Amino acid sequence: MSNELEFTRPQILTLSAGLLQLGFGWFDVFGLDPNYHVIQLGVGALGVACAWRHDVARMYGVLLLISFGMLAFSLNDVTTESFLEVRTALIGLVITLARPGKASPK
Repeated sequence: MSNELEFTRPQILTLSAGLLQLGFGWFDVFGLDPNYHVIQLGVGALGVACAWRHDVARMYGVLLLISFGMLAFSLNDVTTESFLEVRTALIGLVITLARPGKASPK
């Protein structure tokens, strides 16, 4: 058993998405409603927490895809928040469909 920490692609994507959501939630990059910052911080923290196991990272992708996808389909107008909902749903799709990668030779 190796002491090295090896991440699969879905785990790396989940960690990256979580850190980006935390950054966007912390800094007012898009001039969003303050309530949306709380959502971004929560989604980001959940992403960082879910990145440590492959199966949980995939579940995070499915959660993003379903929850933000449903929000995106219920849009009546185009706003910055709606664009970010679509973006987050697409990130969930990429995390869900990403291949784990090849096993390293021993």
